[in-house]
Amino acid sequence: MAFATIMMLVILGIALAIIAIVAIGMQGNPRPANSPKVRKAMASTAKHLNGEAPPPPGLVTFFGDLRIKSASSGVENTGEQPKVS
Repeated sequence: MAFATIMMLVILGIALAIIAIVAIGMQGNPRPANSPKVRKAMASTAKHLNGEAPPPPGLVTFFGDLRIKSASSGVENTGEQPKVS
């Protein structure tokens, strides 16, 4: 029971942190007191979420490795969902 309570508090804390970040982001331009690193990270994250930025090289390499592994397994995987009739 105690574990469930602790996990619920952790989840609640994460949710509140996300809500705070979104609320700060909705207020427009960040204040000059904010760190330039934070501004750069937030701008980069926004571009990635909007699909405007290219994917990170590590992610491209990761998915490339997955394709190589799936090709060597002999199983054809086109990435499409199976059709249900």
